[in-house]
Amino acid sequence: MKLCEFLRLHRQDIISEWVALLNRSVSERYNRLPAAELEKTVTRAYDANYSVICDHNWQPIEEFIVFITRIRLEREFTLSEVQRAFGIFRTIMINRLPLIFHGEELKHALLSINNSVDVTINWFSEYFQEKHEEEMKALLKTLEQKAKKRTEELYNSEKRYRTLVEDINDGYFVCRNQQVIFANRAFGEMFGKEASALIGKHYDDLFANLDEQFTAVAKPEIFEARAVRTDSSEFPVEIKVNQVTFEGQQALAGVCRDITERRESVRKELEHERLAIIGRLATVFAHEIRNSLSSIKVNIRILQRKLELAENDSRRMAIILRDIDKLDKILQETLYFSKPIEISPSSHDINTVLEMVISGFEEVLNLNGITLSRQLSPGIPELTIDHTMMEMVFDNLIRNAIEALGEQKGQKKLTISTRRQQKNMVAITIHDNGSGISKDDLAHIFQPFYTTRKHGIGLGLSNVERVIEEHGGHIIATSSPETGTLFTVSLPGMK
Repeated sequence: MKLCEFLRLHRQDIISEWVALLNRSVSERYNRLPAAELEKTVTRAYDANYSVICDHNWQPIEEFIVFITRIRLEREFTLSEVQRAFGIFRTIMINRLPLIFHGEELKHALLSINNSVDVTINWFSEYFQEKHEEEMKALLKTLEQKAKKRTEELYNSEKRYRTLVEDINDGYFVCRNQQVIFANRAFGEMFGKEASALIGKHYDDLFANLDEQFTAVAKPEIFEARAVRTDSSEFPVEIKVNQVTFEGQQALAGVCRDITERRESVRKELEHERLAIIGRLATVFAHEIRNSLSSIKVNIRILQRKLELAENDSRRMAIILRDIDKLDKILQETLYFSKPIEISPSSHDINTVLEMVISGFEEVLNLNGITLSRQLSPGIPELTIDHTMMEMVFDNLIRNAIEALGEQKGQKKLTISTRRQQKNMVAITIHDNGSGISKDDLAHIFQPFYTTRKHGIGLGLSNVERVIEEHGGHIIATSSPETGTLFTVSLPGMK
């Protein structure tokens, strides 16, 4: 399948996913935008990217950049927010393309997508900054004209100018004789201080190794640097410096932007690409290894039936089969993680689903001396779920709880409950009274490949979280040595 054909066939699916990610993963400002507006802008952005990739026509993307810059500036969106919004298209395609294309076709498709997104973001960034600067220059020109007329008008104009500078999100500062003589509120916030506290500071106290760059500025320049807070911690910034006339004298004016989020966005995109590659490799290896394991398992069972083995040898055979099952489970988790989640939801009683999962653990619970407490509330609204995937979720959580109770001394207790929450949500909790999870480990348990277990690869809880989020829900974990570990799964009820 050619890339353009793929983009035509999956146009609406990709647009819907883009809208969903915009609505929940970019910023609070994007979260507040109406869904209809997001659908309109994303559709136009998608079609413009298609025009670039398939028709080699850049005009639609240029027109869209002009359009989106105007409305985002009007609503005071930051440059990094809109850059992340454009970058979502690349993230979606990195996750989807490896499932369809392979080899050179995949390489060509990824390069086409990457080129379109990179050029779009670069053009947008330049145009966005250019328009922002035009507004500032227009205002400065107006102020200079006012200043020539009379002192009172100059005072009023400076007051309006300072108000505007105080309201912008980027840090704005003016230096003369290597010292800060003006700073707006945002510039002070970057350093964790009041803007007035920065007046008189040498710029070497605020930025690392910038002496030569500041001294050599003769025309507008943009460069990256490290800003230094009062506690000596550093963070990356982008600075645009220009020679200006401030209060009748020559000075250096700078617009300073914290680019920590931009750097993190790039890091996450690279991490997504790395995980996509790992996923493709894992799929290939897992399929091949599972085939071999299945063959080994079948032949061992045949030998068990045909050979008269001594007791020790029979036990060794059982150990081999047990370890094969363990490897097979790891491979299943790997394959599950490497594929996009596709759910087939239908109406189900969550209490019934839980009872079905619990029944599979009754023997294990008895053997381990674990007391099970069911607190399944009657009258819970039915949920629209993929019951097979949700059974996998609860199977994983209960299995983890049993393992956590394995080393527990004294009474071992597992509590499974359901209850109705606000806003038509249903909560399912799995609580064990084990020794708990450390605070450091708790912050990472849902990350792929993070595990504290001796025999795990760290994909179980990551897969659990993906399934729950695909159902429109969420999962949280709390833990302490005194109370054990509590997982709370919240799922939306039927409307």
